[in-house]
Amino acid sequence: MDLLQLLIVFCASVLSSTFGTLVGGSSMITVPLLIMLGLPPHVAIGTDRLGTSGIGLAGLYSFHRQGKVNYRLAFVIAIPCLLGGFVGANLALQISAALLKKVIIVLTIGLLVFVMTNPMVGLAASAAEKPLSTGRTLWGGFLSFLVGIHGGFFGGGSATFLAYVVILVFRQSFLECAANSKVASFLMAATAAATYAYHGAIHLPLGLALFAGCCTGSFLGAHYSDRIGNVWIKRLFIGVVLLMVAKLLLDA
Repeated sequence: MDLLQLLIVFCASVLSSTFGTLVGGSSMITVPLLIMLGLPPHVAIGTDRLGTSGIGLAGLYSFHRQGKVNYRLAFVIAIPCLLGGFVGANLALQISAALLKKVIIVLTIGLLVFVMTNPMVGLAASAAEKPLSTGRTLWGGFLSFLVGIHGGFFGGGSATFLAYVVILVFRQSFLECAANSKVASFLMAATAAATYAYHGAIHLPLGLALFAGCCTGSFLGAHYSDRIGNVWIKRLFIGVVLLMVAKLLLDA
């Protein structure tokens, strides 16, 4: 492992996590990059889980300093994601990746159409002004658990799928979503990384370079989130999801 590869991974993770901390999708760049550098697929996923835990950690620190994190809601999302991350990482070699990919394609296209045809989604008033029912909270927790499974199994797109849950079920704006999903993102990635590490499926030098880059990019993205605003974050979100759909269809 030479210095050039570490530098490539660091720079790519800074770039991907800068937008990834707001709308997700960073693993769609970093996992293929790690495989291209010679890591076996499951080692690439495990290494990516270690690295992208930095997105949640640095993003949480920055949003916490800005007073934007609703911790009550954050842990309603985070605890199911943590459990799902553990389950997903342990199931990685036991379920059909092809079937999972097909389900993800259908859900992604459907939810993308919903977001694009409902202009106020992610831009309306926060959940604090619209109290959530017990049923909606339980439904959101269940969906967060499923997102956690996907995050532990693969990771690519999991933060974007979590944004679907936070925005559509918990009725948060894009900026609120970016802040309140960070506890879940960190716990989901860290739990999956610990599971992969236990099975020896992490390349530590590349994982640490990825972690450093993700912390840097996530801090930058969170710091400038107010200047970007909900409208542009939504546009970025739609763009990232379109790229995800195209990649999933090409790989199917």
